[in-house]
Parts: sequence; C-alpha cells; structure tokens
Amino acid sequence: MNELAVTIKGADPVLLRRIRALTVLSTLRSAGPLALTPLAARSGLSRPVAQTVVDELTGTGWIDTAADDTGTDTVRSVGRPARLFRFRSEAGHVAGIDIGAHSVSAAISDLAGTLRAQSRITVSPGDGADARLAATRTAIANAARDAGIEPADLWSVGLATTGVVDHAGRVVKSVALPEWSGLDLGAAFADTLPCALHVENDCRAAALAERWQGAAQGTDDLVYIHAGLRTGTGVLVNGKPLRGYSGAAGEIGAMSALGWAEAPMHLISLPGLGAGIAPEEVAERVFTRARAGDPLAQAAVERFSTALAQGIVALCLTFDPQLVVLGGGISRSADIVLGHITEELERVCIRVPRIVASALDREAVVLGAVRIALDMVDERFFTPGVAEPLAPPQGHARAGRG
Repeated sequence: MNELAVTIKGADPVLLRRIRALTVLSTLRSAGPLALTPLAARSGLSRPVAQTVVDELTGTGWIDTAADDTGTDTVRSVGRPARLFRFRSEAGHVAGIDIGAHSVSAAISDLAGTLRAQSRITVSPGDGADARLAATRTAIANAARDAGIEPADLWSVGLATTGVVDHAGRVVKSVALPEWSGLDLGAAFADTLPCALHVENDCRAAALAERWQGAAQGTDDLVYIHAGLRTGTGVLVNGKPLRGYSGAAGEIGAMSALGWAEAPMHLISLPGLGAGIAPEEVAERVFTRARAGDPLAQAAVERFSTALAQGIVALCLTFDPQLVVLGGGISRSADIVLGHITEELERVCIRVPRIVASALDREAVVLGAVRIALDMVDERFFTPGVAEPLAPPQGHARAGRG
C-alpha cells in the first residue's frame, strides 16, 4: 500500500505531517542522498507529497541539496541531473564521555554517528573526584575545540563510568575510583554541559557500542563482560540495557562464591612479572607469556578463565543471551581463554551462547556513550507518536537534562 499506507485513518493532521517528515528523514538517514522520485518511492509517499515534505524540511534546516555523486536511481538518464537531497547530519553534535580509572575520553559525533573529534587524557587510579572531573572537563573542551564547536553547542551527552549508577545519574557505589561513590555526575557537569545528559554504567555503554558498531551487531540479547584486573558486566535484553530497580542489575561480582573478585589474583600472583609493572599491564603480560608457552602463565590463565566462567555461567542461566562479548584487557587475548570458558559453559549451561572478543577494545565505552547521546536525540526529535510539528534543529536542540 503506498502513500505511507497513508492516511493513517483518522490521524491528526499535525501528527500525520510529522510522520511524513520523519519518514523522509529516516529514508535519507539510512539511504543517503536521493533524488525526489526514488525518495518518494522509498518513503511510500506520492511525489507531490514528498515534494511538499522536502520543501518543509529544507526550510527548517533538516535537509539540503547534495552534490551529485552519480548513481542510477538518483540521476535522470536524459536532461539535467536530478537534485539530490540529504540529511544534514552536521546540523547538530552530541558527545560521549568515558570516565575510567586510567584515562578519561570524550568523543564528539554528528547526528549520523560519525566521530568528528576525540580527546583522551591519562589520569591516575588514585586521583580524587576533583582531579578526575577536571580532566574530564579538559577532554570535553579539547574534543569540542577540535570539532569546531563549543561544549554549550552540544545537543546531548552520554556519560559512562565505572560503578553502580542509579536512574538519576548518581554513582551509588564505586570500588575502583576514590571519592566517586555518592557523586551526582549530572550536577557535576551542569555548568559545563547545559544540555540533556544521561549517566550510565560503563559496561552497559560498552554493550550498546558492541551492538551498534562492534561484535554484536544485529544482536538484541547479549552479555558484555569486561575482564582484566576489574570484572564487570552489561546486559542487553531486547536491545535495551537491563538496569533493574536501582541500577544494580547484573552486578554478580558482589557474590563472593562466584570468585570474580579473586579472579585477577590468579594473574597478579604470577612470579616474574617484574617490579614496578603498571597494574593495567599485568593481564597483557601474563597472556603474552602464556601464549609463548610458559607453563606457569598458562596455569594462571586457566585458573583465571575458570573463575571468570563461573560468573558467565550464572549470567547465561539467568538471561539466556544469544551472544557473550568479552571486553577489557581479555579481548586482546581471547584466543587463549575462549577454550577454557567454553568448556566450563558446556559443562553447566542448558544452551551455550556464542562467545566472541570485543571488536572495539578500548573504544567500546566512549562509543557506547555516543550511542546513548544519539538515542536521546532520536527520542527528542524523531519520535513519531508526538502530535506536534517536527522542531527545526537550529536553536531548539537542547532538551531538559535527564
């Protein structure tokens, strides 16, 4: 059925106008620049209606004409080339922020999710809250400068951090960062970022990133495991992060019987690691030695993998994921741990999910934070069921904080 199946029987005219506009925008966002005729066909609209919608969206600044890059469905075979219309992804920008123990990162993206700038600043695990927040503000300012904007120009921000984060954006508990428990991160950045801001646990953000651009694309039910000297997890159910009542869903590391808290000790206690080795380098050093055939390192990796598998078993039996993604330091050495983990799962699980290494490595958390920010823009501007005209991008972008 054509014309967007359209006249959605009895639909409010304003709502119908919004749905048509969003349909055209969605088509251009996914298909790229199109001439009017193929745009109308792909949108399910008649050509005259599509022309009206294109004129409105051009006038409000959501779309404009694009240079002709050729293509059989965008260029007329006779006469002048057809005008191509494109979504103006540069109309706005969002940011993703990753606040970790060893570094803080900020990434700026346009509305299509294309990164325009990124800044990473090294911090110390022992830094207090003030120093870590100051480094984060510097990373935001650096990334915004490199993207050619001001932090105040951002439409939305996703901020990811280690620890249990409640629905209001407050860090309920953090064992990795000093002075972090009880911190209201939304309030801490209210002056720097006067836009919509959502705070999320870093492992949940990483899970979103893997589904968006990484090893879990097309997967709605997955478990993300961050493993190294710190172990954490993020669970997606039906494509959405599972947070629970207080934000503590999936925090199975609190169960001492599972052995996650002690798992890193199997790596740290390996003899011969060398004095003064940085904590974040321990796992990689042990995995390298195991890969080279060191029997002590291989035994340590096996003990570590077995302990890690106990928690993965509990998560798989509880959530029945389609996929398990291994992230953190372990992702770079998945070749020597996957066998041990799979054996443990096969021994206990009713169904063993596929287990893969992260495709995003250190970028997973900040990319997940970008995805969160983009989702906020989608919800603000591109939700079809709101009976009001589609707001123009200029001057109307910054929604309330949340």
